[in-house]
Amino acid sequence: MKRKILNFIDNYFRKKDTNLFYGDFLAGAGNRLEIFLLDLLKIEFYKIHLKYSKRKAFRPVALNSKLTKEQYNSYLEQLKTNGVIVIDSYFAQEADEILKEYDYFFENIKKDDKDYKRIFSLSIKEDLFRRILDSNLLQMMCEYCDSQQYLRASPGLNVTYPGFSDITSKNIGETKYRDGGFANFYHLDTPNLRQYHILLKDVGMDDPHMLYARKSNKKYFGHHYRIASEEYVNANYEITHCIGPKGTVYVFDGGSGLHRMYATEKNYRISMDIMFTPGNSILKDSCPIVNIGEMKLDRFDDLQKESLRYMI
Repeated sequence: MKRKILNFIDNYFRKKDTNLFYGDFLAGAGNRLEIFLLDLLKIEFYKIHLKYSKRKAFRPVALNSKLTKEQYNSYLEQLKTNGVIVIDSYFAQEADEILKEYDYFFENIKKDDKDYKRIFSLSIKEDLFRRILDSNLLQMMCEYCDSQQYLRASPGLNVTYPGFSDITSKNIGETKYRDGGFANFYHLDTPNLRQYHILLKDVGMDDPHMLYARKSNKKYFGHHYRIASEEYVNANYEITHCIGPKGTVYVFDGGSGLHRMYATEKNYRISMDIMFTPGNSILKDSCPIVNIGEMKLDRFDDLQKESLRYMI
């Protein structure tokens, strides 16, 4: 009986096609009661949401020299307001080191690949890792959530080479599944997932890049429908284009805010991705930091060390 009721609710929503909500693109539809009932269809996600929404205190640390206190406070306010920030050239030095360290992954990128390539389970030099696991950004995410954040997986390397031009959700159809790795439709990530991406080449408006619907992190979409139409997003939100010169970092709340990839046919994007949660969905076994057992962590501050609790 319970399943029949939940299926009835699901079918009820799917029959309400409008200009903003159609097919699977139903994020944003429904009032609070309807969203709660829909959450019952994703009860495991809902349990995770409830459990990890509880605050776990974190200990603030001194800022490093990459940001002044005024800059830090300004970016934190932007993150709290919009769910996303972009800081040009923040990791300019580290970007060059990453490219040199992992040249085997980034060499010979060809258009014929037309692929979304991502690898985790990296071995990473301790000093480079310490600087990439940046205390300013980590503390900013902790303050944003008012909760300790934990590294979810090894830093990941990414090559995004769509090989096709951007298309809207009205025209995606089967493309969404054929090119599924690109996530070129507005969506929400794993519950509670926050992350930052380091651009490893210059990325402009004519390159593949992430679009983020500013302030969509303020709305509770529930856990059943987690993709939204282009029409819904454009009617309700302004968009941040996550672009910039090599070394630029963008920090965003992907678990609560709508975002997608903007595709271009000719160009590609390369990045390093660092993901955090308040403790759920940790991927230590499938995406470990290969050499973390060899690290002394002497120069890591207390916030960094705590963020590694589930990866050691």
